[in-house]
Amino acid sequence: MTQNPHLEQVKTLRFYENERSAVSVAAEFGLQLSQIVDFSLNVNPFGPPAASIAAARQTLQRGNDYPDLKLAALRRRLAQRHGVPEDALFFGAGLDDVLKLILQAWVSEGDQVLVHLPTFPRYELEAQLRGAIVASVQSDPVWRIDVTAIRAKLTSARIALAFLCTPNNPTAALIPTDDIAALAADFPDVLFVVDEALIDPSQLGVVPLIGAHRNLIVLRTFSKYFGLAGARVGYAIADPALVSIAELVRPPFNVSLASAAAAAAALDDDDFLKMTREKFDAEAKFVLAFLDAHDAVRLRGRHGNMIFMELTELRAEAFLTAMARQGFLLADGASFHGLEGTHTVRMSLRSRAENQRLVAAMERIFSGAGKCRSSTM
Repeated sequence: MTQNPHLEQVKTLRFYENERSAVSVAAEFGLQLSQIVDFSLNVNPFGPPAASIAAARQTLQRGNDYPDLKLAALRRRLAQRHGVPEDALFFGAGLDDVLKLILQAWVSEGDQVLVHLPTFPRYELEAQLRGAIVASVQSDPVWRIDVTAIRAKLTSARIALAFLCTPNNPTAALIPTDDIAALAADFPDVLFVVDEALIDPSQLGVVPLIGAHRNLIVLRTFSKYFGLAGARVGYAIADPALVSIAELVRPPFNVSLASAAAAAAALDDDDFLKMTREKFDAEAKFVLAFLDAHDAVRLRGRHGNMIFMELTELRAEAFLTAMARQGFLLADGASFHGLEGTHTVRMSLRSRAENQRLVAAMERIFSGAGKCRSSTM
């Protein structure tokens, strides 16, 4: 059997998805699995909403049926929420699925795909598996997104599709809406895929631009604020003509009955979203107050419950190992292409009790590092 020739290109990108897990940390440091707290994955620690759980349970009685081919109920609710036609929506089993299908629909082998670095690694991974050539743009400093550099690359290269992640994963950097509108207008032959997975669902984002820019696709998900990461429901919003092309490659039943019902129910729970937003803000203020008091770390980005920081006095590998030894999982920034060689860490906050434990663990490590420096002076 002949191996896909593009697989070798993506091996290093999978490092992001193969970091320490709760199981591996427990085994490595002799801890119980219940002692591990995972701050490395960006999820809503307070979900899912009760209404979503109830709606998903009801569908189990019809588990012998296939889902609605058009996901009509969810489609109708989202169209009303975003103020778009129902045929402007495209669904997938999480945004990973949506990304893959978008590339299948519009990118051929040898096409160039623009990716700004650092960002979500699956843009590069899926593009390379498709046989595309990744045209990368890296900003300086790396925790910002250089729109001027993106524009220069679009001018100098024949780009078929460009990924723009805002808020960016892992840095939380934002691309101004006006800049995205200008790019879409100035480069009408480029398909711009704007990933708003991390955005607060109450915010409009760049969705209002879709009517004026037919080369714009906006990505949203139920995995973050809505608390349904395990349900795997992602969707794209675009001009219906674009959606009709993507529908040609979408598997007919790629979102389950239970997931679609849970997502539709979540849209009605404004109280849950309000609670989530308030707790994210409160927990971020609590942890940021701790970080501000320590010279060993600098905040480089924050959005929702996600914090991106740079270590100034410790190597990231040593810090992350020391945290893992105490039962805490955080994401190594160096696992993202474009952040190699940096001592950066991404963490997604949880409940106050868990965040207090996190802060206490970091305090022990930072204090220990200070003592080590003092003893060598």
